Amino acid sequence: MILKMIDLSLMAEHLPVHKAELDKLASYICTIQDSEIKQAATEQYMIMQNHVKVMIALMDPVQNETISIEDLHKWDPVQFNCQQKYTSMSQENILKELATTAESMANKNFNSGLRMKAENVRNIHIHMALQQITMLNRYNALMDKFLKDTAPRSSRKEQEETLETFRKMFNL
Repeated sequence: MILKMIDLSLMAEHLPVHKAELDKLASYICTIQDSEIKQAATEQYMIMQNHVKVMIALMDPVQNETISIEDLHKWDPVQFNCQQKYTSMSQENILKELATTAESMANKNFNSGLRMKAENVRNIHIHMALQQITMLNRYNALMDKFLKDTAPRSSRKEQEETLETFRKMFNL
């Protein structure tokens, strides 16, 4: 199938972002000490590496019609060359950055998917976004475990006042 230019352009624009994110993830993985965080980052790396393979296959007019959501679950194992890899970031900041990466990639995949014309290309990108959301949830759980929550809590009174404001606004 010959893709619409928008589908091809969105993937062509997105692939260099994947390259940069994969390089960043590899660097982080080589410096992470905690095994849970390292495992999550490695899985995100494998997911994103697979996204690259799927997008390149979607660009191929000979095979793109045979590419489906199932292809998103064909991860290849990875090994990292961790010689001369170093970052001065703390493990906590790396974890925050990993969560930010997953959120950003989910947004990019979802927004791109909404704009794509070929149904399988669109559906695959929406599922790519869902995979990144799963990684974001995992990172959030790790942050709950390792980091102090800095978001201020509201009181019951504030919550009830906000609720009442919107009940009145919508006549509920």
